Amino acid sequence: MTNGASTTGDVFVDKARVILGDLQHFGSLRVGTSTRVQINDAVQKTILHLSTLTTLQWDRRSEVRALIEKVEYQLEAGRKPTSGSAPHIAFPWLRASTTLGVRLASLYRGGPTQPPGTRPESTEAYNVRIGDYYQARPGVFAPVTNMTTPRTGYKILRLSNGRTAVVTGTVEVWRPVEYALQHDSAPVW
Repeated sequence: MTNGASTTGDVFVDKARVILGDLQHFGSLRVGTSTRVQINDAVQKTILHLSTLTTLQWDRRSEVRALIEKVEYQLEAGRKPTSGSAPHIAFPWLRASTTLGVRLASLYRGGPTQPPGTRPESTEAYNVRIGDYYQARPGVFAPVTNMTTPRTGYKILRLSNGRTAVVTGTVEVWRPVEYALQHDSAPVW
């Protein structure tokens, strides 16, 4: 059993939030506009996400228990579509499974939902600092390791996971508490 949060290097991941976002995306696929590759990919990732959800530490609410039982039923071998299943078989399963998964992931209350030792702070892009955590996607926080300001009005952040983010205006960051306390407190005379 896990608490739903993990760190990979110094990247912080809230698993339930990442799963929630992915399942919402997979649930929005449409029969006429999705390719077979997209359908197969969505089915495989949904199976993985539903399996992960069943391994998280859950509280004892009856609603949660009922949803976990429904998810486990969806994951039974005979019910899951295969890569050779026709779209009219795969789509209903995908739609039902993503709906159950979204409901279950949204009820998760375990583990931290932000990097430990940080606090959320809204700041202008020019005030973002190296060491601040930036939310690269819902539930995935990576520290800023470098940045550039090529033009006035925006900043390019380089994150520890190798990605970049272009920010402008007000930005939500998660600042390490010890840094925030050192620099935001009133001077002592």
